[in-house]
Amino acid sequence: MTSLKFAEPGAAVLYEKRGQVVTITLNRPGSLNAINRQLRSELGGAIEKYDQDDEARVAVITGAGRAFCAGRDLKERADDNAAGVNAHARDSMASPERPFMWPQTWKPLIAAINGFALAGGWSIAQLCDIRIAAEDAKLGITESRVGLLPPFAVMLPKMLSMAGTMELVLTGDAITAQRAYDIGFVNKVVPPDSLMDEAMNLASRIIANAPLSVRYFKELAIRSMDMSAESASILTYNMYNQLLQSEDSVEGPRAFAEKRPPQWKGR
Repeated sequence: MTSLKFAEPGAAVLYEKRGQVVTITLNRPGSLNAINRQLRSELGGAIEKYDQDDEARVAVITGAGRAFCAGRDLKERADDNAAGVNAHARDSMASPERPFMWPQTWKPLIAAINGFALAGGWSIAQLCDIRIAAEDAKLGITESRVGLLPPFAVMLPKMLSMAGTMELVLTGDAITAQRAYDIGFVNKVVPPDSLMDEAMNLASRIIANAPLSVRYFKELAIRSMDMSAESASILTYNMYNQLLQSEDSVEGPRAFAEKRPPQWKGR
């Protein structure tokens, strides 16, 4: 299995590809991987790089050191304020239509949450499709404690509940990994030393499936969140027809009939 690493000296984000799995590591451990302009830019670039790589099938996002991500670098924000640099909503949102600051990809993203995942760190975890947390992780939406707003949290009532979302945002309290599991935000809680093994095992199980089936369903699930049942059904009909024209949709039944593993091409 080939392993490729991409990182400039002093990089805030590390990018490594092993076979079809990409590992994206937030790399400001001395600042608990807080999001400054450099990390924001490099993480966005890493997601785009993964999205555009036809060979890459799954990405795992994690943090270096003792945190996943502690949120916005408030020292940088304070310095900007002191210098008269005005903050804007675009600093925290990709666009008025997207409450995340990160690029969209229809490929699978797995969050391997180690340590603190607070504020913008929660948003990175929320961007991912599946979340595995270490037993000692702490997660929270803490913007209200520093006079900011969590734009990503407007999507949470569709994922959790209105009451749960209100508790998280209005109190600003961090919760345990177990509590995050109990409310349905985290898929699995594991011992810290098993975190990456669990994430990689999950990635390998996803890779065994047809990549177009995986990508199409992710897109359908996200796009249909704000649709009526009729509109979601029409979108599903059209995308399913598109999928059925692919080589993989022929390969799957053929491999089953021939009693062999399928050879997916992603087309």
